[in-house]
Amino acid sequence: MSDFPSGVTGAIGQALALNLRHYGQQFGIDHLPWCDLYTDVITALKWVHSENPAMAVRVARRALQDAANEGDRQPVPLKEAALCLRHSLTQASVRYGKWSEDQAEAFVTAALLDVV
Repeated sequence: MSDFPSGVTGAIGQALALNLRHYGQQFGIDHLPWCDLYTDVITALKWVHSENPAMAVRVARRALQDAANEGDRQPVPLKEAALCLRHSLTQASVRYGKWSEDQAEAFVTAALLDVV
């Protein structure tokens, strides 16, 4: 288990949520599940996962909740945001590689368990 500098995981979560919202607006909700999120954001999430998997799940959970927040002007539906995250995790990232479909599915499922 690792101690992360103050604010780092929050910043990663905010970047993930903003990326999901931005892509939802730019490409449309119908195309969101097949969009590749910013490589740096996914690499950062994979870094957190390599140090502390439970913390990475919490970061992803919060980001999915924030992106789907109905109080936003343009919330992203939770299902499409989760599918986009799952797809993005299977893309190659420097140092942390490409996750399998099963690994990405298990991670996103764990993040979703407490969202609903």
